[in-house]
Amino acid sequence: MTTPSDHDPDKEQEATVSRKTGRTLCSRADLRKVHGISEPTLQNLWSDRENNGHPPVAETIDGVMHWDGEAWATWHHEFQRQRAAASTTNPPKLDGDPEDMVGPAEAAKVCGFSDSATVSHYVKNPPEGWPEPDDWDELPTRRRPKWKRWRLWKYVAERKGRGHAGGRPRGRRGVAYPYQGDPRLTLARQALAANPGAKNAELIQSLQEQSEKTYSRTVWHLVLKSAREHPEE
Repeated sequence: MTTPSDHDPDKEQEATVSRKTGRTLCSRADLRKVHGISEPTLQNLWSDRENNGHPPVAETIDGVMHWDGEAWATWHHEFQRQRAAASTTNPPKLDGDPEDMVGPAEAAKVCGFSDSATVSHYVKNPPEGWPEPDDWDELPTRRRPKWKRWRLWKYVAERKGRGHAGGRPRGRRGVAYPYQGDPRLTLARQALAANPGAKNAELIQSLQEQSEKTYSRTVWHLVLKSAREHPEE
């Protein structure tokens, strides 16, 4: 399981390994340390699990819930990527391995900026939520920052203010909420109207069959969440 920083002292902690599967297990405290996510955010993600596709508890040890560390990280990376895609109408580059390290030029593409100048500015004057570099390249004349893709996805998904570079514009070209105008949202609204009170897990199979393309369960959880919050245009 990879930690967000090579200098994170928490990666030296002894891992909890499942006796049943041999896989690494993480408590909520472990997830907070390894992924740098606050306790309230982790609690909210778990509370909203029916809508966001949060992985189930793998094992309960001494009364403490534990999740499969690799499965949780894979889910969270995809969750952030989808939230990033839904939060902007600019063309951010949201493919690739979430653990890849990228420099300023690629970081600009990930965030939907026109060039790397915005990234360079943010390194010196970071806006709210801008991630600290995970590492640096030591070049002959300067140091070049590098970030993991998933950290940039998280920033795009959660960034504040739509006026700065890469943000979502208000007005006719923008969207007021995630998936507005997306045909998947229409399908989700129809499914909810026809099956009031149904849980996401009960609806996703039908939605997957109706869609022309195949989308992950995480995507459908996010679409259904938007449909529940915005049942009409």
